[in-house]
Amino acid sequence: MYYTTPELSTPRLILKRGNLADFRQVYEYDFRSLRDVCGEFEYIKLDSSLIAGFENAADDEDTLNWILFLKDTMTPIGDLVADRPVAELHAIELAFNLHPAYWGQGYMKEAAEAAIAYLFNTLHFENILCGYDEGNVKSKRLIEKMGFLPYKTTQNAWKKNGVPVTTYDFILSKEQFLKKQTG
Repeated sequence: MYYTTPELSTPRLILKRGNLADFRQVYEYDFRSLRDVCGEFEYIKLDSSLIAGFENAADDEDTLNWILFLKDTMTPIGDLVADRPVAELHAIELAFNLHPAYWGQGYMKEAAEAAIAYLFNTLHFENILCGYDEGNVKSKRLIEKMGFLPYKTTQNAWKKNGVPVTTYDFILSKEQFLKKQTG
């Protein structure tokens, strides 16, 4: 299936495709060092050559890629990607990053709810998958707040600096999402 990333709007945000300059602002810092996996939490600037081509990701098959812009200033503050569909679950995976200057203000929850509503109501997925790696408590909190339920745990999914890291996968059904929205 080929998807075209649509523009979505929330009370404070516009979600739409971005350009390379937008991705450079969102990925000012290396998110691998901000997730607190294996106790590592550092504000390390990202080598901008590592994001070359990110703006074209929305042209990939089975991928929707939104940049989150503040409505009042059109400042890019984060991104959401829906990709890697799982046919047997009629699901798609949602991943997210938010510039640390905007953490704790509810922006990602607001954006994710808009994207999830689109995935359920327009593209007719039955489930959304989302996950986090051991130690990434900010992502864990958001996933749980949004009503995702535990789906699968993969012990020693990968290694960071030689230390095995567990990955936690969660699932959200359309029914769970609607119940949480009307709850």
